[in-house]
Amino acid sequence: MRRQSCSVVAILALCAISVYPGCGDRKDEVLPDVQTGVNLVVNPSFEEWDRSQPVGWKLKHFSGEGENINMFGRSTKESVTGRFSYYLRGLFNTEKWMVLTQRHPVIPGYRLDFAAQIKSVNIKRNRDQEDNANIYVRFLDRDGNRLSDRYYADSYTHHRLGTSDWRRNWKRTDIPKDARFVEIGLINQMTGYLYFDDVELVVTEPLPWKKKKTDHVDFYYLEGHPFPEGSIEREAQLIDGYVRKLDLKLEQRISYYYYPSEERFNEIYNTKKYKQVVSYKMRALHTVSPFENQMIIPLVIFDMGTPPFGLAEGLTLTLRAPHDGLDLHMMAKEYLIAKRIPALYKVLTRKAMQDVKFSITVPAWASFITYIIDRYGMEMFKKLYSESSEIEEAGPFNDVFKELYQKDFPVVDREWRLFVLRYQPEAGDGTEAPAEREGNTVE
Repeated sequence: MRRQSCSVVAILALCAISVYPGCGDRKDEVLPDVQTGVNLVVNPSFEEWDRSQPVGWKLKHFSGEGENINMFGRSTKESVTGRFSYYLRGLFNTEKWMVLTQRHPVIPGYRLDFAAQIKSVNIKRNRDQEDNANIYVRFLDRDGNRLSDRYYADSYTHHRLGTSDWRRNWKRTDIPKDARFVEIGLINQMTGYLYFDDVELVVTEPLPWKKKKTDHVDFYYLEGHPFPEGSIEREAQLIDGYVRKLDLKLEQRISYYYYPSEERFNEIYNTKKYKQVVSYKMRALHTVSPFENQMIIPLVIFDMGTPPFGLAEGLTLTLRAPHDGLDLHMMAKEYLIAKRIPALYKVLTRKAMQDVKFSITVPAWASFITYIIDRYGMEMFKKLYSESSEIEEAGPFNDVFKELYQKDFPVVDREWRLFVLRYQPEAGDGTEAPAEREGNTVE
């Protein structure tokens, strides 16, 4: 892939045809003439410098406050191309984190490839440090504001850890429909050295998708490889049912991309091993399966909030259970009798749930959620879900729970356990305990 530098003149020229912030308030927006298939990064190998800063790049504050700032600058000892590279170094007591960024116009609906050569030296995560050590992109609207700040980035390469030689890290993502700019950033929020060289940012044309629209979902397939007969209707009916059950109004339509084979998927995503891709920002699922009843659920409930992990995973299984023939209370009853379910306040987070075992904690949460929905109503549960966003500790979660349910969370937890231990399925409903059924393992 050849590199191309964007000159300042070219960037200024975009003001005449686009909506760069500060270029005027045109009512009829004309998208910039972005070149595709070439590297848009200015000074990608850090060979040009203006005093202490690489030309074309901007150093900016990312997070944290305090006097101890992370180290950064030009390296003359490490490089892949040319004489220099750029490094970011964190210490165990770093309080303020800086990142190196660059901004470029993009074309909504197109794809974006970004990459860099990265070398790590003794990268490790100390107390209170984030594990971000890689490159990322953030999409911005016409005014230069982030489309969503729910996560630290809209897409990013694999995080680096430990010590490793130069290796190219690459990622592909779709450009959202409301995006007009992208910011690529180099970040290291951990202790140790991270070196960067040969940074790439390439806009590529979208695949020639065919589209079929339903009430809540846009289904996409490639020419000559349509969905199997009836699968679109089946998936749409499933999602419509989730929306009705939760009484939701989706803020953004879901996009379901169907690929004809794992080989074609791997070719498009430049990967060696197939793994379906879920883009929460785009509300999109990329898969080779013509029907999906698990990974589609997080896209349906995305706008409800970001509650503790147990609540989110439990709701996913709660919605799936009727379609998978699962009796959640019977699953929980088996584990309760075996004394394998800890107090739910102890398994709020992903790590805590994983330490006990997902196959136990997820059904437990799903059974509890089913219990409180049946007893107190869906609207109350939806308030709990949204008002506990970003909470991971038992105390703050109990405060929210008690405000809504007028009882402490552990009290309702005990009531649920007593209900489950006495629970018996209605005669003839066809449900069985998980040990008596096949294919119902939850991991």
